[in-house]
This record gives sequence, C-alpha cells and structure tokens, in this order.
Amino acid sequence: MKALDSELNDLFEQIPEPVVPAAPQPKHQVHFLPTKTVAPAGGRAAGGRTRQAGSRFHKPTAEDLEQYEATVEERELFIANDPVVRSAAGRDPVTLLGTLKAEVAREAAALVYQRIENEKMGKDISQVSGRRIDALKKIADIEMEMRKIGFDQLDVHSEKFQRVFKLWIETIRSVAEHTLNPEQLDLFFNRLSTEMEGWEEKAEDLVR
Repeated sequence: MKALDSELNDLFEQIPEPVVPAAPQPKHQVHFLPTKTVAPAGGRAAGGRTRQAGSRFHKPTAEDLEQYEATVEERELFIANDPVVRSAAGRDPVTLLGTLKAEVAREAAALVYQRIENEKMGKDISQVSGRRIDALKKIADIEMEMRKIGFDQLDVHSEKFQRVFKLWIETIRSVAEHTLNPEQLDLFFNRLSTEMEGWEEKAEDLVR
C-alpha cells in the first residue's frame, strides 16, 4: 500500500503546474476619433460640414486669385462695351430706353427658347411663360415712356430734323448768293461754318 502511495505521489509531482497568463499592462495611449471622415465615391461624409462658397469662412486659394487677376482686363472690357453701359453714359434718355427695350426683348426671346426646350423634355413651362409675360410688360412700359419723352424732346440728330436744317442752310445760301458778291459770299459762309460747329450739342443743351 505504501508502495502505491509512493508511486502516485511521484506521478503527481511529474504533472506541470498550470501557467496563468499575465494580465495586460496599460500602455497609456490615447486614441482620438478622426475629425474628418472621407466620403465614399459619389457620396458625402457623414457628419461632415460643408460651407457655402462666398461665405465668411471661405477663403480663395492662390489658384482662385490667379484666375481672377487673369480675367480682370477681359471683364472690364466686356463691361465697358456692354450696350446698356454705353447708352447710360450718354445724355440721350430716348437712346438709353431704346437700348433697354432691346435688351429686355433679347431676354424675352431667350425665355421662348427655354420654354420650347422644356416642352420637349416634358417639363413644366408655367414659370418660364410667366417670366416672359413679365418681360413683355416691361417692353410695353419702356415703349410708353419713350413716347412720353419723345413728345417733349427735340431730337436734333433725327433724320427729319436734319432735313429741316438742310433746307434752312440752302435758303440762306440762296439769299446770300443774290445779295453778296463772291468775296463776301465766301467770307460769310466761312464765318457761318465756324459758328455752326457743334450746333447739335448746343441745341440739345438749349432745349434740355
């Protein structure tokens, strides 16, 4: 019996003790969540904020500034040659109103084209038609204003007034030829030509 107990003790001593895994040690590392997520192709990042261009948070890039500087001269030339700008710089309100009427008519024609395209695509045309009706009303208002001004304004550059002026000069010449000798006639018309330089502007200032 003692021999059996001794063998059992020897057997238990040969069994290795179980190995207990060591507890993980803290590494004192701080992990931050990403502040900006990348949107998948064709999508939008969840939680991402977009700012409208031109807001106080938007700043132009160097490429934007270069593009702006490169188009300054072209932009200024285009604006200077705009028919409305050129007409507004003059002193004839009828000419300005005529230019405005033509520009509104162009926009009205563009709206007709857009309405036709919308009809082809089966889109609603009520908004485009309404905008065109408003443009036509503005044309009528401008035309009425031009007629009001025309009644009170003398257009010395008009074809009718130029024909009257030509008749007046021819009448003076006919009278001068019958009353003056050739030397006096030349002197008279040389003097008259000098005095009549810029007469259109003088007449416009007089009746304005």
